[in-house]
Amino acid sequence: MSVTVGWPAEAGRRTLRRIPGVLLVALTSACGHPPASAPANQPPRHLIIVTIDTLRADRLGAYGNTTIPTPNFDRIAAEGVRAIDASTHVPITRPAHTSLLTGRYPAEHGIRDNISLPLAADVPTLAETLKGQGFATAAFVSSFVLSTQSGLNRGFDHYDDAFKKGTTDEIMLFSSLQRRGDDTLSRVEEWLDSRPPDVQAKRTALWVHLYDPHDPYEPPEPFASKFADRPYDGEVAWTDTLLGRLRASLEARKMWDNALVIITADHGEALGEHDETGHGFFTYETTLKVPLVMRGPGLSPNATVNGTVRLVDVAPTALALLGVPPMPETTGVDLSPHLVPGGAPITRLTYAESLTPLLQYQWSDLRVIRDGPWKYILAPRPELYDLSSDPGETRDLATTETATAARLRTALEGLLRVERNRASSRPAATPALSADVLQKLGALGYVSPGAPKNSVAQGADPKDKIEEFRTLSGLMREGLTLLRQGRYAESISRFTGLQKAGSEAFQVYFYLGRAQLGLGRTRDAEKSFERTIEIMPNFTQAHVSLAEARLVRKDPQGAIAALQRGQRDAPNEPDLFDREGQVWQQLGDLPRAMAAYERVAALAPRDALVRWRMGEVVLTQGQPDRARELFRQATELDPTVADYWNSLGMVLGGAGDQTGAADAFRKALERDPKDARVAYNLGLVLMRAGDPSARAQFERVLALDPGFRPARERLAELGR
Repeated sequence: MSVTVGWPAEAGRRTLRRIPGVLLVALTSACGHPPASAPANQPPRHLIIVTIDTLRADRLGAYGNTTIPTPNFDRIAAEGVRAIDASTHVPITRPAHTSLLTGRYPAEHGIRDNISLPLAADVPTLAETLKGQGFATAAFVSSFVLSTQSGLNRGFDHYDDAFKKGTTDEIMLFSSLQRRGDDTLSRVEEWLDSRPPDVQAKRTALWVHLYDPHDPYEPPEPFASKFADRPYDGEVAWTDTLLGRLRASLEARKMWDNALVIITADHGEALGEHDETGHGFFTYETTLKVPLVMRGPGLSPNATVNGTVRLVDVAPTALALLGVPPMPETTGVDLSPHLVPGGAPITRLTYAESLTPLLQYQWSDLRVIRDGPWKYILAPRPELYDLSSDPGETRDLATTETATAARLRTALEGLLRVERNRASSRPAATPALSADVLQKLGALGYVSPGAPKNSVAQGADPKDKIEEFRTLSGLMREGLTLLRQGRYAESISRFTGLQKAGSEAFQVYFYLGRAQLGLGRTRDAEKSFERTIEIMPNFTQAHVSLAEARLVRKDPQGAIAALQRGQRDAPNEPDLFDREGQVWQQLGDLPRAMAAYERVAALAPRDALVRWRMGEVVLTQGQPDRARELFRQATELDPTVADYWNSLGMVLGGAGDQTGAADAFRKALERDPKDARVAYNLGLVLMRAGDPSARAQFERVLALDPGFRPARERLAELGR
């Protein structure tokens, strides 16, 4: 068999050479189930893609599981086509999703980990393609690693990555790592109901990302109790109920039966197999095998695709089924001709990688190539498995099936030569890290000290380092947990332990500085932050934290200097200008504060918080009309924050619009019912309007805060 390999060799001239292999894909359909009724010339009207983070296929009834209830997924699988063997290309959230949405392997789209630069503007995306064909496009993601800083928002008219963001400065860890799936679905439903008629009339492409099965495994009741000894399985059962809710929501809005629905995962999860827990380190099937089902007009029910379907094939296939022209230069291919009974077989190799051992510890990377059941892992001690007889990858055949191992290694090394040639023709890129992204990533175990290096099985074999990796990862997690709990001295011991083990990762210095700052050791903290900046100059949070340390020791000018240095290193990071504005505001230099905030608004046009800050500045400057407009913009950009509504109400009330003020205060109370200050403001405008319900409102204030003296005084006035 001849194998042609190749990825695009040049950025400016990308003629893809396909990779034939001996992978046979055939489709079978159960007897007695006719094809969907829509004629072939009537493609699905809508596209619904649901990605479930960290979902193992073997936890679903449709894939043979009998211990976890997944009736909603199983029903969808029975209504359409199920890939028996679907595979991701990297067991990490952002690069896997990028491959799914671009049809390209990680080396082609450039996203290799969760802290890479945003997706390059010259890489076409599925959303861009559909928007160009007149689709209304929307996405709702449940993890910050897929937020707008990833670049995956390109092409979406609406991209909902709104995690909790208040008006106080705080370092968020586990509390903001993810958004629970039911909260995400509430946002989906709000968007569906708020679409104007012209948007509802369009074909729609909707991507919903659910993060719940990801560590930490914390399913809600009753799943927490039912699966107390199997919390991951509880998360899977809980997530299945979310699929049912999403389906019901779309059915109620007549957007289900005429939609192409695709449900898959970015990667799986290791639960102790090969001594791995979690994902991102090894490249065994526990983390590479994913579920994949498609249902909709034109697809036969109860059908299966036998053979390996790649995540890069999803976008090209979806476009073809929707009747939309393909994206240019994809490695993924349109599988639609094979999704019909009797469809011709296809032959494709598939590729996967894990750069985590290399990026974190300078051990060897892992590269994978599969040809049907044969799977070859390139490592210092290569591995070969026949998945048809050994799905658990327990019998390494590299030393016995030498001809097969040599053939696959040759094919894989050809791919890596193309990758190195491409890398050498481009300037090296440094990950762009904004605000507290790295702290959040580290809390999940996503820590990476630098950009990918070129390697073909160099360094220590990850198989020999798994215990060390688990130990060091444990130190990092313990340190972050202790830091979050305010146990600074204990967290310092964990981070210094990492340093003693030889870690020069910039995150270790950064977290160490945060702990030192927590103990008031500002000079030590400054040194740690300075070292962080030396290693990673454009790490925004290091500059911000350095400024914070200088503010603690009463050096505001030094703080501003630190922030302005950061702006030179990372000129497009709004947080640096936002923090500078806060310092100028504290110093009473409102024109400079406003100039900094205006820069934030230009860099982040959908940032509600900076509109609120700008409103506070201009209100202090005696410009209530402009303040009213800025506060209104804040409520429109993010209607969930009580402070924005309260500020709007105060300005409206000051202008004599008691009705508008009362409405704004009521909205603030809906979002924070326990805020006595807002409750008092509402009582005040009711009192001014002569509304008798003002008395009950002031009584409510005192119930919330018995020591709220102004409310008691207003009640006394009403009693006269």
